[in-house]
Amino acid sequence: MKNITITTAFAALAAFASSSAFAGVAVSANADGYYEISDPISADATLDATYEYLLTEIVFVEDGAKLTIPAGTVVRGKIGVLSAGTITQEPGTLVIAKGGQIEAIGNPANPIIFTYEDDPTPKSSPTAPLSGGSLTTGLWGGVIILGNAPTNVDRSSTNALLVSGTSFIEGLPEPVSNIVDGVEQADMRGVYGGDAPHDSSGVLKYVSIRNGGFNLSAANEINGLTMGGVGAGTVIEYVEVIAGQDDGFEWFGGTVNSKYLLSAYNNDDAYDYDQGFSGLGQFWAVVMADNNSDGDKGGEFDGDDDFGGKSKVTPIAVPVIYNMTVIGTGHDGAKLENDSGTIKYKNGGGQIDYEENAGGSLFNSIIVATGDNALDINSTCVDNHTAGLLNVRKNIFFQDLAQTTDDTATTTRTITLSLTSDGVTTSNTEAIGYDEGSADLVLAGNTFTNPYLGGANYANMATADRNSANGVYLKPVASGNVVTDLEPYIGSFFDVVGYKGAFDPAATAWTSGWTVPSQLGYFVE
Repeated sequence: MKNITITTAFAALAAFASSSAFAGVAVSANADGYYEISDPISADATLDATYEYLLTEIVFVEDGAKLTIPAGTVVRGKIGVLSAGTITQEPGTLVIAKGGQIEAIGNPANPIIFTYEDDPTPKSSPTAPLSGGSLTTGLWGGVIILGNAPTNVDRSSTNALLVSGTSFIEGLPEPVSNIVDGVEQADMRGVYGGDAPHDSSGVLKYVSIRNGGFNLSAANEINGLTMGGVGAGTVIEYVEVIAGQDDGFEWFGGTVNSKYLLSAYNNDDAYDYDQGFSGLGQFWAVVMADNNSDGDKGGEFDGDDDFGGKSKVTPIAVPVIYNMTVIGTGHDGAKLENDSGTIKYKNGGGQIDYEENAGGSLFNSIIVATGDNALDINSTCVDNHTAGLLNVRKNIFFQDLAQTTDDTATTTRTITLSLTSDGVTTSNTEAIGYDEGSADLVLAGNTFTNPYLGGANYANMATADRNSANGVYLKPVASGNVVTDLEPYIGSFFDVVGYKGAFDPAATAWTSGWTVPSQLGYFVE
């Protein structure tokens, strides 16, 4: 494409209007000083970091258009209103449709911030994730990226507008046929999936997504960052999701890789993948709220969310994840009733859970302070484990952060790591001392020693509130199993490091300065 320099003021103004107002971005501020962004962004648009912006509705960056967001920009979302089952105000939400692009590149000093409309001082003093023990959440939508990479979903039997391998994204309305003068005019912008594993939707780096997850309808919340069929050409690095009503990050199929992700104080799962997701991940961190109310799984890892006992579909979800740190709720938890009416222990409290024909690998990670079960591998995943498509190795699991000894039968809390096959659960529990013997079909090479998060201050993690000053210690001590017996790194994507978990014991944590918990002083980095 040729670069054309226009020298006249009139031509420059016309060009700006063409690339901004006509693309959905206003050229003048509203009464509150925000530049409104409305649906659709149909042509290339570049925001200005000296302005603040307001997503007035669900806004799509359409096929062929590119939205560029410079470092330090604040983008607010209109607060959604749901009245008597009817949405009277759509929540401000940014959707990158298939074929659309986003270039959002911040830096540690000037991250790009997505937040709710009335957030008073998002740059200098972020909204605390909890207030009076309750999450400040669900105030706007979130960020959704849709691409053309493969999935294993097939909705064609229930919606004639869709073909196998595609679906409509969670959190947005399902496309409905609308024939005008014999031509189908259905809104297909919320559809994702295709046959392009290296598809690119752009770049997200140093991006903060806060206080979102508006509930459009029952069980139809918007995640913090939702990725549907996003391809490996997309770059996702240094992204945090804070105080979301649903999951922090969720992948619906796709092949996108990611590094340096923080999911903290979210109401549901920290990380959730399904529909054949097969990307790579490294340095994923989880900090659960310890208010005995919020937070589900540290990882809800599914293979096919329509499995339900049907024949297994491909592609099988086989992502590879290295260097994850999960700091769970710190509670064994009360029993609660889930959506199906059955009883479960409080949300897993940070548990790693493989279900519905999931595969994948989890290596060199630290999982501490979870609920009753630290790891659960469902019976539908046994074949994948047997075939070498599901691997959990060289990780540290530790429950009671006030203890110094290994998690054995003398500890005050329990950890159950289990594999379920044909209704029979084989568990590696304290009662057998984690002997990695015949009862341990899947967990060879994992250890159950204290990683001493915070070093000499490790015991503070057992008593301090996670949303208080110096309440969360991220870095383990560089000794023992933290720095020995590591799973070798494969391929060219992963950084080869000499420690387990998401944080280098000898360096300042990568969350420092730009993330909400760091700015509020919660993290000891």
